Amino acid sequence: KDEGRHLSDVMNDEISTLQGIGPMSLEVFDTLGLKTIPQLATYKYFLLARALKALSETETEDGRLEGSVMNVDKAVDKEWEQKSLKEICEAPTEALEGITKDACDLLEKLGVHSISDLAELKYCRWAEAIVHAAKFEQTKTVKERKLEAQLRKLS
Repeated sequence: KDEGRHLSDVMNDEISTLQGIGPMSLEVFDTLGLKTIPQLATYKYFLLARALKALSETETEDGRLEGSVMNVDKAVDKEWEQKSLKEICEAPTEALEGITKDACDLLEKLGVHSISDLAELKYCRWAEAIVHAAKFEQTKTVKERKLEAQLRKLS
């Protein structure tokens, strides 16, 4: 039913609009304080996990180079600060700075066991895609756009 709606309309919906969201997933997201598609798309720990995963793909074979000042120390707990990005991505979600044990336990119900899993959580990725793609959506039909163009020529 939602395929007949514009992305710009869907993007402000509740998470339940997303395909495959069941009662258990809704309960997890609700407990995390995530109720709408934009909230899910901008979930702090998803965005952080996604950034870490993307950066890990560019990392050199032996991890951080000697003398490198780039770091993600504020993103991870102290014990993970000196690890490579690839190691961080394979770490449990508890390695993220500030995430609670309760939140990690909830995410595990969705099959999220590592930072990499969180970066790839399909519901967050879908929500993010909807929110971003909606910015580029044309909501008028071809006929409406042609009519507008003709009216502009007349004025």
